[in-house]
Amino acid sequence: MSADFAILAFFSLMLTYLLICEIFTILFRLTGLTEETARFQVISMLTTCGFTTVESELITSSRKRRKLAFITILFGYIFSVTIVSMVINFFMRLNDGYSFQLILKAILAIIILIIIWYALLRVNFVKNNFDKFISKIGIKTMFKNQHNPIMILGIFKSEVIAEITITNLPEELINIQLKDSNIRSNYNLQILTILRDNDSTIIVNGESILKTDDKVIIFGSLKNIKKLFVKEKDFL
Repeated sequence: MSADFAILAFFSLMLTYLLICEIFTILFRLTGLTEETARFQVISMLTTCGFTTVESELITSSRKRRKLAFITILFGYIFSVTIVSMVINFFMRLNDGYSFQLILKAILAIIILIIIWYALLRVNFVKNNFDKFISKIGIKTMFKNQHNPIMILGIFKSEVIAEITITNLPEELINIQLKDSNIRSNYNLQILTILRDNDSTIIVNGESILKTDDKVIIFGSLKNIKKLFVKEKDFL
C-alpha cells in the first residue's frame, strides 16, 4: 500500500466513522434520548471509552437501546483496530524526500473532513434531510409499526417538547377529535403541531384528528408521553 493510498483510505474511513456516529446518534434519539445525550453515548461507545454507571442505565433500561449499543460498540472496535493499523502503515511508508508532501496531503484531508462534518451538523438543509432519511429507515427497521418513535427536541424542567412519529395510533385516539380525547385531562399533554403529507403543517384545533404517519410535536412530561404513545414492553 502506497502512502498516498493510505491517506485516501484513512480519509475515507474517518468520513465513514463520522457518518456512522451521526447515524447511530439519530437512531438512539428515536428511542427517546436527547440529541446531546445520544451523541455522547455514541461517541463513548465508538471510542470504547465507556460511560458512567448512571449514564449506562439509560442504555440498559431499554431493549432497543441495548441492541443498538451492542452494534455500536462492535463498530467501535472494528474502526479502532483498522484506524490504528492504517496510521502505523502510513508512518512506515514515509521517507525523508516525500514526508513533507505527505504531511501536507494529510493536513488537507483533515481540513476537508472537518468541513464535511461541520456541514453535516451545522448546515440545516444538509442536517435536516440527512436526519429525515436516516429516521425513516430507522423507524421501519427498528420499530416495524410496534410503537411510536419519540425524538426529544427540548427539555424544560420536568416537561419536554417531543416529536412523535405515529406508526401505531393509540386506540383511544382512533377517529377521535382532540376536543373529545383525554390527552389533556388524563395525560396533561398539549399538541403543538401536526405534520402530515410531506411535513405539511396542519392547524391544531379541537376538531383535529390524529392519523397514522402523522408527526406530532407535543409538550408535556416524557413519562405521560410514553404512557400514551409507547407500548411499555418495547422499552424493556
